[in-house]
Amino acid sequence: MKNQVYSFVAIFGICLGFAVASAQAQAPSKVEVNIPFEFSAGKTTLPAGVYSVKRLSGNNVTLRSRDGKSSVILNVPVTENSNDPNAVERLVFARYGDQFALSQIWLTADSGRQVWTSKKGQKSERIEIALRKNHAD
Repeated sequence: MKNQVYSFVAIFGICLGFAVASAQAQAPSKVEVNIPFEFSAGKTTLPAGVYSVKRLSGNNVTLRSRDGKSSVILNVPVTENSNDPNAVERLVFARYGDQFALSQIWLTADSGRQVWTSKKGQKSERIEIALRKNHAD
């Protein structure tokens, strides 16, 4: 009986390990993006520059400037899905005149997260910037 329990635990552990490895392979833990304009992310305004985008636990995502002077942690609970075969990992911004607001974070091409913006419902232009995978975490 003990051998059966040990076998079950071992097989369960191996399956769990494959599931975690598969999920990590689908969504990079950290990517970089060059944002050429000042923008708001949630309630925080960030300057133009190169940012790392990293998924934290739960619904949290962090954006941190390369120089470390600017950062924000966002709670992004709303998931968006895409069936577009040409989609890539990207950040989506809403442009309101000369102001830009981060509106979506896509760390995989088919699954993204909606960012809350205070200007929802106002007419805006959609701007997308592709992400670069950073293999040196």
